[in-house]
Amino acid sequence: SQRERARRKERGLANMHYVRYQAWFILLASEGHHQFKQQEKKQIRDCRRIPIKFEGYSISQRRCGITPRGGGEPRWRSCVRIDKPTYKELKAYMLGRATHRSVDHLRRDFACIPYDRYSPIRRQLLHILRAVNDARARVGYEPVPHSALQLRRTPIKVYKDDEPNADELAA
Repeated sequence: SQRERARRKERGLANMHYVRYQAWFILLASEGHHQFKQQEKKQIRDCRRIPIKFEGYSISQRRCGITPRGGGEPRWRSCVRIDKPTYKELKAYMLGRATHRSVDHLRRDFACIPYDRYSPIRRQLLHILRAVNDARARVGYEPVPHSALQLRRTPIKVYKDDEPNADELAA
């Protein structure tokens, strides 16, 4: 429970979370002492130093802004981006098509990029678009507009409503 986690934190004990998606899983541990952390210390990685790689994403923790006055603890934020090998592959693919496809084809290619538009991912996509437009400009083709990237994130409902709809009630 939330109270138990707060009590453990006050006593300097770590909290553990098991997250699973299909055949993939990860154990998350907070700061503090825990028997598991002692037994598996050679296997544990800190996402502030080594990002979590999952389905083409790279998930890490980064410092946020300046350390507070008085030497307080720095603030951290999540950073979700396309991992380096996937980004390089995507950029090479788009650059390979840049001078051989029309703007409409490239617009569809950019629309099919499956990654959620988190801020670092938006920056990565803008870098790819800039490289594509530079390649197109060198051969005299018109640039692909920024609107091709669809930079707005689409909210996803994590939990479905438990209330049945009208069709289910009639059955």
